[in-house]
Amino acid sequence: SNPVWYETEYQEELKAAIKEKPAEQQVQMALLATIDKERKFLEFEMEGKIHEIIMAYEEKFQPIYSQIQAVIEGKTTMTSEEEKEVSSLVEPDVWSNRESLPPNEIQEFWFEAMRQNATLAEEITPADEGPLSVLSCIKLRRYKESKNFDLVFEFKPNEYFEETQVIKSFILAREGDPIETKCTPMSWKQGKRQAKSAKESFFDFFSGCAPKAEEKDSKVYNKLVNKLYHDFEIGVVFRDEVIPSLVDFYLGLVEQYDEESVEEEVSEDERN
Repeated sequence: SNPVWYETEYQEELKAAIKEKPAEQQVQMALLATIDKERKFLEFEMEGKIHEIIMAYEEKFQPIYSQIQAVIEGKTTMTSEEEKEVSSLVEPDVWSNRESLPPNEIQEFWFEAMRQNATLAEEITPADEGPLSVLSCIKLRRYKESKNFDLVFEFKPNEYFEETQVIKSFILAREGDPIETKCTPMSWKQGKRQAKSAKESFFDFFSGCAPKAEEKDSKVYNKLVNKLYHDFEIGVVFRDEVIPSLVDFYLGLVEQYDEESVEEEVSEDERN
């Protein structure tokens, strides 16, 4: 049987597209689409299996993420295997004096990792730095039944806003494109809205967005669509880059290339 999306979303569009072609091509177009239908169904099946694998490994990642967060917060109990590995990665005098260097919480760990990401660094203004410095953790929640995901931002009690947890949710289509975002409303404390009042701010990310199809031709709709895709791009950076590679970002080990630098390197290679 055909997947629901094929019956409801695709087939009418396909008929209309075939009708636009010259009459002598329409039977061929319909045959091509019929043959290609099998590929689409296999691709649909493949995506489902990939999602199952992602979910299975996400479950395995969770205890590792918890251990990483515990170390960030200053809890450094180690197994004998971990001691062996850690001692090989630090200078001998640091290892031998570790008892006199009790671990503390690593301040601004998540914020520093964000700043080390090229995409996120462009989003952060000087006015954002104070509010982002109280960020203590970001967690990812995925869903077995869809590609939707949540980003859970946890903050220390602070002088900037009331919330200690802000959840940004991404509702996605079957293909993975964003349809809507939702977000915990933020309650800024009196006199502390400087980041929010900036012309552009990272904290603009912390709001929901739901373009309505009936407003498709309006300026408001276009503005909402731009925000939706911009927020989705940022969400994917957190989901696929910062959260899984948190330690490497903090240590500055992740190599990142912007398009301009890559183009310059290619041009230089071509000249040589």
